[in-house]
Amino acid sequence: MYDKNELQSPFTDITMSLEAHKSYIDNYLIPEIIEKLNNEELISYSIEHSSGLDGFMSALYNIQLKTKTNKGEVERLLIAKFMRGDVEFRESSKSYVQFANEIFIYSDVLPQYEKLLNELKITSLKISELVPNCYKAAFGYIEGLSSSRQSREAALVLENLKPCGYVMGPRLILDREHLLAMCKPVAKHHAFSYALRALNNDLLERLKSGLNVLPFVAHSPEEAKGHLYTIIYRLAFDRFYDYFDRVIDTNTFDKKSPKDLKLIENLRKLREKYYAEPTKLLEKLRVQVEETEEDRRFAAILHGDYNRNNVLFKYQKEGEGDKVEDVKMIDFQEVRYGSPVLDLSFFMYFNSSAEGRYELWPEMLSTYHSHMYGTLKMILEASSKSPQEIETILSWYSFEKFQTHFARYAFYGVLICTHFLPWMLCSEEECSELSELFSNDFTGERFRKLSIEAGGDEVNLQILAAMRHASEMGYMDDL
Repeated sequence: MYDKNELQSPFTDITMSLEAHKSYIDNYLIPEIIEKLNNEELISYSIEHSSGLDGFMSALYNIQLKTKTNKGEVERLLIAKFMRGDVEFRESSKSYVQFANEIFIYSDVLPQYEKLLNELKITSLKISELVPNCYKAAFGYIEGLSSSRQSREAALVLENLKPCGYVMGPRLILDREHLLAMCKPVAKHHAFSYALRALNNDLLERLKSGLNVLPFVAHSPEEAKGHLYTIIYRLAFDRFYDYFDRVIDTNTFDKKSPKDLKLIENLRKLREKYYAEPTKLLEKLRVQVEETEEDRRFAAILHGDYNRNNVLFKYQKEGEGDKVEDVKMIDFQEVRYGSPVLDLSFFMYFNSSAEGRYELWPEMLSTYHSHMYGTLKMILEASSKSPQEIETILSWYSFEKFQTHFARYAFYGVLICTHFLPWMLCSEEECSELSELFSNDFTGERFRKLSIEAGGDEVNLQILAAMRHASEMGYMDDL
């Protein structure tokens, strides 16, 4: 299963890492999982390095586990996730921060949500409906994996949902059914923050403080030279405004249209205010949720990277077509505490088509709100809160107030598109090279050139379409 000649990685210690991971799984992880399974006896297990599934910072392994119970044999398929690279790489790529946050979600945050449901005797919702089951979540010194007491490692083991029928959806653009389905789990996820704020705010504050902050801005000019967000959004703005300057006097813009004149004005204001440091706008949208009481009420523990790449769809066969039956969230590495719109606007802009966006937008917002509001109401009604208290709390999260809040943060999704859409819409060859350069030399000239050129003006048109929609919706008015 381990063909060392086929393993490609930017790290010279890849073979050692594979052997260390396999040794840990054999000698520590499997026995620990078996111990946690009530009255189950190990029959066999197999491990396969999933090189095709590896992320930029992750090493992934498929584990097939077979046990015996008094009712017969049970087979489980699991995915084990570990950090890649040496200390220098982990520091520069923010692996330590992102893995610590993802582990914290599975080890602390989601179990607290489950505990709340159990205490209130709510059986109509389970956390396992939102995410895969978790068998191990640890960060820091891990016996059998860390090379010393000072060595920080991460181990996350989740249920592999593929045998249950869960798969990745379409590559980028989602239709109405997929988009509406994606609104539901993240709405319920956000609702738990609002429920804790009303029922146990001290616990919410503890969970919030357990997250490592992921700011978008560099702390110094020296840090900015190798700061990931600084570099990729510098390139994104360079690319977009080079295109803007080339087409401003063409029929790309209708100079007789009030909407296009407003768009041009908004784009010029955006350049004047944020072109020098685009990450300042991202950071503003990240932190301004703390500025007013009304915005603070909407602040939540987010997914952080909520888009089609980080969810799994399950389909129900119906006639000639496939209907989305369920969606589960995965990959919480970019988790933040902030406005829920950072999650929403990301996938709403990134995974919708320019043509369908206008028609689907109101329905996506209402679908999200109905599931968030309904989940919050269900939890509150199961608590000891009086009807008057419940009515007051729910009034804070009315659809009208949600829409007002959404408008203040929705441009975040457009900013993500400026960086991410070129990667998804360019050719497979360009995407492959971008990924390789991102892993090995994201500060180099070749990465810069390809980031600006990949996909050509077809990509630029899609970015402009997102800008146009945001301008027409009023999302650029107060930037």
